[in-house]
Amino acid sequence: MKKGSGNGFAEGWGGFISYIAIICAVLTIVAISAPLVHAGDYSAGRYSLSLAAGSDKHGSGAVRLIGALWCPHQFSITENTSLSGRLEFDLGLLDSTDTTVDIGLQPVFHFTYGASGLRPYLDLGAGVHFLSRSEIRGREMGGAFQFSLVAGIGMDLNRNIGLGYRFLHISNANIHKDNDGRDEHLVLLSWRF
Repeated sequence: MKKGSGNGFAEGWGGFISYIAIICAVLTIVAISAPLVHAGDYSAGRYSLSLAAGSDKHGSGAVRLIGALWCPHQFSITENTSLSGRLEFDLGLLDSTDTTVDIGLQPVFHFTYGASGLRPYLDLGAGVHFLSRSEIRGREMGGAFQFSLVAGIGMDLNRNIGLGYRFLHISNANIHKDNDGRDEHLVLLSWRF
């Protein structure tokens, strides 16, 4: 790949980041205008710890430990659908050949369906990441500072345990000359306390 040529995500999805920003703004307006559920009904806990593992399409592995601080309130959108949010602190080890450390911070919206038992969920978020190396398995990231987009689906197995899939896109949004980016596909196990 020619340096500075961008990545498939940026070339194929030119305005995708703009769409995500619009979606996040609309979701924020919905969350603010939705009726508030009392914090006491939010018994699953304010903190969570997740372990994620997977790789990108080039076979570069990733293991992530994600701690989160949850908003003390959740918002009822419909009778069975709720919206909550969390701030994630992400520590990742990327590519076992030349290990790269990735530290990230990202707010994430968490939509759930159902009042109890098995509850499907959808996660959407965006944030910033810092890499210890600007090259990961021959892919030039352009610098340490990166942006991220997160989308995930899964199932809350009970009030405290969740299992899901997460797509994580990391790139510098063309603030540097080189921007090969990285798209990770991860399996995520979460514990909320």
